[in-house]
Amino acid sequence: MHKGVVNEKANPFDLFELTEYFKSVIDRNTSKGDSFSLGKIFQELREIKTEEEIALMRRSISITCKGFISMMQNIKPGMTEYQVQAYGEYEFKKYGAETEGYPSICGSRENSTILHYNTNRRTLNDSDLILLDMGAEYHGYSADVTRTIPVNGKFTADQKLIYELVLKAQNAGITACVAGNEFSSPHKAAVAVLSEGLVKLGIIKDPSDYDTYYMTGTSHYLGLDVHDVGTRGPLRSGTVITVEPGIYIAENSDCDPKWWNIGVRIEDDILITENGPVNLSAQAPKNVEEIELLHGQAAVMNK
Repeated sequence: MHKGVVNEKANPFDLFELTEYFKSVIDRNTSKGDSFSLGKIFQELREIKTEEEIALMRRSISITCKGFISMMQNIKPGMTEYQVQAYGEYEFKKYGAETEGYPSICGSRENSTILHYNTNRRTLNDSDLILLDMGAEYHGYSADVTRTIPVNGKFTADQKLIYELVLKAQNAGITACVAGNEFSSPHKAAVAVLSEGLVKLGIIKDPSDYDTYYMTGTSHYLGLDVHDVGTRGPLRSGTVITVEPGIYIAENSDCDPKWWNIGVRIEDDILITENGPVNLSAQAPKNVEEIELLHGQAAVMNK
């Protein structure tokens, strides 16, 4: 099962112990002899990451964050979505990622409201937001990070209101990433913030209508696949999940037109530990002030 994998004590990315563990667990359980049981075994095995797997994921996520910083620094009106994408993916290759974990999503203005848009051909205008959902894959392990940034480096007042509501919801979701909490806890925490905020902004009238503008779940497992397998049981130490709330207000939505074509998602990769959640992708700026400052510094340097 682990032909070619050797035990290198000094190598933090050595997967010898992982393959030994897989083999021992399968050997103990293959007496059941059915594919359903084997599938459940692998769900549990892949849900909890070994130290070596966490080291690999830290590397893939760190590389991804470097890509986001480059995109924030170099974006400007007149570029295309794919040119912004190129800055990010160049950093992925530069720092050793073999590929992308999934097709990069780089959606500006109306495209930011499309959940899995990846055509990435539109030209960016001055007042646009662009939603960037990208992840490097390093030695088989994928990152999954999303940031939403203003093309000209400055959020409009309305964009800022939506953005900061999503950020508040995400922070609540991350806080709920506690070992022993239900898998749905981050989603419930994020939805509570989003529904209340959307009512206050006058975008919806009833909190239960939040799913008009937030129609997905908040978390999924992350690892060998960008949407990795797992039991969806209580959160356990050693698990890595995403926390990615969003608001997507398409043109002609039943709200004030000033909100139309604003799509915001903020996503981080969270390691569950006995001491609380660890944000593995914190290196990528996400506060309004940090994003605007980074863009401003880059603009001065480019001049």
